[in-house]
Amino acid sequence: MEKNKTGKYLKYAIGEIVLVVIGILIALQINNWNENQKEKDFTKKLLLDVKISLPNNYAHLNFVIDYNEKGIKSGEIILNHLKKNLPYHDSLDIHFSKAIQYSTPKIRNIGYESLKNFGLNRLQNDTLSKAFNDVYNMGWIETLVIRQENYFFNTASPILTELFQTVAMRTKMKPFEYEELKRSRKYYSILNTMNSYRKDQNRWYSDILQDIIEIEKKIDEELKNQ
Repeated sequence: MEKNKTGKYLKYAIGEIVLVVIGILIALQINNWNENQKEKDFTKKLLLDVKISLPNNYAHLNFVIDYNEKGIKSGEIILNHLKKNLPYHDSLDIHFSKAIQYSTPKIRNIGYESLKNFGLNRLQNDTLSKAFNDVYNMGWIETLVIRQENYFFNTASPILTELFQTVAMRTKMKPFEYEELKRSRKYYSILNTMNSYRKDQNRWYSDILQDIIEIEKKIDEELKNQ
C-alpha cells in the first residue's frame, strides 16, 4: 500500500514538474515574441522617419541640379558670345557671375542615422540596406566639394580678379576690359572647366534622385513585410 502511494506521489510530482517546465517555456516564448514585436515596431518607426525625410532630400537635390544647370547655361552663353566675337552688352554681366556659380548637396537624414545605429542587419531587404549606403554614405561628394573649392579659390579666382571689377556669385560681374577678356585663354579654360564639373556632378546627382525614388518603394515593401 505504501509503495503504491509513493508511486502515485512520484507520478504526481513529475507531472507538476513537467507542467512547470512547460509553463516556463511558454512564458519565455511569449516574452521572445513580445521582444521581437517591439523590435519590429521600432524598426517600422525608424523606417517611417527615414521616409519622411526623403522628400526634403529630393527637393534639395533638384534645387542643386537646377542651380548648376543655370550656371552651365550662362557659361555656354558667354562662351558662344566670345567665340563669335560679339560686342559687349551689360546684359552679359549677370551671366559672367552665373557662369562661375555652383552648388553641392548636403544630404542628411536623422532617421537613417538612427536606423544605422540600431542595425541595418535587422532589415529583411538586403537591397534596401545597399540603397541606403549608396545615398547616405557618399564620401565622394565631399571629395567633389573639396576639388571644386580648391579649383575655384586657388586657380580660377586669382585669374578672375584680374579680369573683372568684382568676382561674386548671384550678382553681376563687370569686366575691366572686354577685349582683353575675349583674348584670355585662361578665362576660356575656367568656363570650360566649371561647366565640365557641373555637368559631371549633375549626372551623378540625377542618379541619386532615382535612388531616392527606389528607396521609398523599398521602404514600403519592407514595412509590409515587418
